[in-house]
Amino acid sequence: MLPILFIAAFLRLYGLVHLSPPGLEHDEVANWLIDQQILQGNHAVYFTDAYGHEAGFHYLQSAFISLLGDHALALRLPAAFAGLLLIAVSFALARRLFDLKTARFSAALLAVLFFPVFYSRLGLRAITLPLVSGVSAYFWWRGWRNAPGESEHRRRRTDFLLAGLFAGLSLYTYMAARAVPIFYALFILYLAMFHWPDLKARRHNILLFCLIFAAIAAPLIIYLQTNPGAEFRISEIDVPLRAMLSGDLQPVLSNGLKIVGMFGFAGDPLWRQNVAHLPLFDPFVAALFYLSLPIFLARLRDERYAFVMLWLTTAAVPSVVTIDAPSSIRIINSLPILALFPAVVIHNSGRLSTVINKLSTKLGENCGQLGLTILILYYIGLTGRALFQQWPRSDEVQFVWQSGLTQAAGYLDSVELSGPVAVGGWTPETMDVPTMELSLSREDLKLSYFDPTSSLIIPEAAAGSPVRIVWPTILEMDPVFVWQLSQWGALLEVKGAFSLYTLPAAPVIQLEYPMDAQLGGEVEIVGVDVLDWGDNSLDLVSVWQVKAVSEYPKRLFVQLLDGDGRLLAENYALDRADARYQPHWQPGDMILQHHSLTLDQEMMTEASKPYALRIGIFDANSCPPVPCRNLLTNAGESFLILPLDS
Repeated sequence: MLPILFIAAFLRLYGLVHLSPPGLEHDEVANWLIDQQILQGNHAVYFTDAYGHEAGFHYLQSAFISLLGDHALALRLPAAFAGLLLIAVSFALARRLFDLKTARFSAALLAVLFFPVFYSRLGLRAITLPLVSGVSAYFWWRGWRNAPGESEHRRRRTDFLLAGLFAGLSLYTYMAARAVPIFYALFILYLAMFHWPDLKARRHNILLFCLIFAAIAAPLIIYLQTNPGAEFRISEIDVPLRAMLSGDLQPVLSNGLKIVGMFGFAGDPLWRQNVAHLPLFDPFVAALFYLSLPIFLARLRDERYAFVMLWLTTAAVPSVVTIDAPSSIRIINSLPILALFPAVVIHNSGRLSTVINKLSTKLGENCGQLGLTILILYYIGLTGRALFQQWPRSDEVQFVWQSGLTQAAGYLDSVELSGPVAVGGWTPETMDVPTMELSLSREDLKLSYFDPTSSLIIPEAAAGSPVRIVWPTILEMDPVFVWQLSQWGALLEVKGAFSLYTLPAAPVIQLEYPMDAQLGGEVEIVGVDVLDWGDNSLDLVSVWQVKAVSEYPKRLFVQLLDGDGRLLAENYALDRADARYQPHWQPGDMILQHHSLTLDQEMMTEASKPYALRIGIFDANSCPPVPCRNLLTNAGESFLILPLDS
């Protein structure tokens, strides 16, 4: 087992922070934000943030953060260690179910398969489910296989107690754990049908298992029952389940066929969950897996084979009844027993050496050992290539794992120049701030955040100091601001996954309609530039300067009015964030916002001149209801009126 565990550790730990994954995923950052709540004393069995999270993994992750600090390594090490422990648990379970050789092959395959290696490298909670449920299965089986007897009664009772404890704890790992009680209920029913004398002899221990399972699961169940809206994410993905309950089996049957095919034909289609469409096994091991299915089905009267087959079937249920099948993350509870299927075929074929006169048992064992070694080496190459070359280079992975922001943070850490930096990203009002906080080591930089597809920030810099603007290369900046930056003499450098604009000094901004009014003491409007006024649209840029950091998220509105004050068109922009995220502007920042107003020809024909713009900012937390609470101008008005040239 030592070589197997060393190989497994290498695949799970090498390049864990910057190589693969190539950055920080939003889900990992959301995990970190939940961990911060725990470290601040907010304890719960279930967190509603990020679509809803069971709390178990977060307490483990919080412990690593408190020991190691706020960075990607602390987020991912718990998952990596869970993945390593899973191999040991799978080995112990397989050895108790079958024998040493089967267990060794199973553990070796699990150590090098892309599927478990991949989820062991992410700072996400899913990989802890097969670990905890696998421990439960081990103790269940240890208690079940001990023959009834007075001398072992106490030990068997302890085994079932521990099996119930870990089965209950598995529900606090990941949503797919809802399949665990389904499995145990069906397996106990199976034992009642086919192994009643054995079940009857252990009825007190089985009852103890059920009671402990229910007691451990009760806090989570009670919370979810009393907070029915906590798991709204399920309502977004359970379309096949709802169709089945209404009598339409087609979506569930279609998903089932896809899941059967994912082991050797076409895997999970989502890049965020693997190399898109990569089967779980290569063709050779996939053939062994499919060959094993009739073997297991033929031996269902043997409780070992029924246990493993039923485990795999129930582990697939979360993917069968939800969208995006086949989903690798939703069948992750198959991992404790997944490699047993090809291992059993190898084990049975190895027994042929004892009945073939021309092949000695010793030679057969040596050939088997050599074949296993070759297979493991092959899988090391296969998984290494997928993990370190194919997957991280995908454009979708670069996007989802925010490699642009991560590389920009590494660059900013490496240069001595300090001062303000504007950071462009997809979610400046939510996830970009904590992503940079996790990725950036230095604390002397003043960072401001913006959406480069519709806005631009020019941070306030000391006289003569350069202004730097970074953003992910794959995120296309608004052409209006690309042109404007070139007019200001900004130097553009494309540095791989991120791009950098450097202005030698803060530019002087000249506008067609200069203005000078503060709103709520937080922002000052500098003016407006009309870019284009066509038959169907009005394009303009408004320029603002931050005076004070806002406590609550704000939204900016620009409305086109006719001479009688009738509303012709409008546009909303700026912050749409939840107030729990920290501010993403700095005092002194100059904000340029591009507005595109769609004009209705019929309304414009009937409109009277002169036209005017109505401009204001309102507190996003006050809406709904309507009217929203606007920031007041210097004169106490709730908006500004800017007359436009006809």
